[in-house]
Amino acid sequence: MTASTTDEYQRAAGAIAPIWAELLNTGDDRITPSTDFFAAGGHSLTAMLLVTRVATDLGKSVPLFALVENPTLAAFVEYVLRAEDATAVVEERAPDGSTTQTERLLGYNEPTRRENRNQRFEYYYANAISSAAHAEFCEQVYGRNLGQHGMADFGQIDRMLELLGAKEGDTILDLGCGYGLISQYIAEKTGANVVGVDLSASAIAYAQGLAESDDRLSFQVQDANDLTFPAGTFTHIVSIDTIYYAPSLRDLLRRFQEIGTADLRVGIVRTFPIRTFTADTWSPDRTELATLLRELFGGYDTVDLSREENAHWKKKVEVLDSLRGRFAAEGNEELFEFRYAEAAYEAGIEQYRYMFVSRTA
Repeated sequence: MTASTTDEYQRAAGAIAPIWAELLNTGDDRITPSTDFFAAGGHSLTAMLLVTRVATDLGKSVPLFALVENPTLAAFVEYVLRAEDATAVVEERAPDGSTTQTERLLGYNEPTRRENRNQRFEYYYANAISSAAHAEFCEQVYGRNLGQHGMADFGQIDRMLELLGAKEGDTILDLGCGYGLISQYIAEKTGANVVGVDLSASAIAYAQGLAESDDRLSFQVQDANDLTFPAGTFTHIVSIDTIYYAPSLRDLLRRFQEIGTADLRVGIVRTFPIRTFTADTWSPDRTELATLLRELFGGYDTVDLSREENAHWKKKVEVLDSLRGRFAAEGNEELFEFRYAEAAYEAGIEQYRYMFVSRTA
């Protein structure tokens, strides 16, 4: 390394090391050339923040997989020095074209976006349950119509329940229960009591009708980010495709611990878009969720659902295409577009999907 390249390296390292320290919540003096970003507590979200900062602060475009392949400060700095200028690389845009996909993910729970999303879901739950076309859509995609919006089919739900081991006498929180029909299915399969919460008043109104004939069920309008249950209420907490909506995943998992019993078991199913990871550099153990489950719960088991996830979105597009006319005949074009726009976008992105099942430490 020549004197000029040594100077260039030192300048880059001097700029990047404080960013590492900030994102890893540690002191600058703890960051050395051999510091491994992931071994020091970094995960997929902080990695995304890092490459975004490198682009804005240093003007260099670095893909996420480069950090995975070069996880030490020294190796990462060397990669950055070889990287293209950020302006030379154009990342794929989000569906509305307003931001890049990375910016879209990082701003997913900004207040305005959360409010807009909540309004869309309220519209969905006010209308979907009465649509025969939507019922047929759910039958074909999920195998049974429970007014589902998410990605979990009955195979995934059954596998989670098997791993959780819930039984009669237990109390399960179903986070983001929608119409409560999956909560009802869980109660039937396990014999446990199930409390469902959702932000949609329309969804909970329907769910409360189910509870009138089944005393194992109860439902409340609650924000998942402001759960008001007493300490030690639940033996199990289930989150199927709802964890995305937590502005602070750490705060939500800590709240799970507070409202759970000492032997609380938690089951979480969620999807991770690949974006600029590669198949060789992706790992569920590098996600923020995994990092926090290790820290707060002591560990977890995972089930890889990725192959069926990617097939799921493609099937949604195919089924919706076949039912377009039926939605139109009902006057439910807006409901159709709500489902189709999401499915068409997600079908074009390779994704990883995992089930995490954890205990309290």
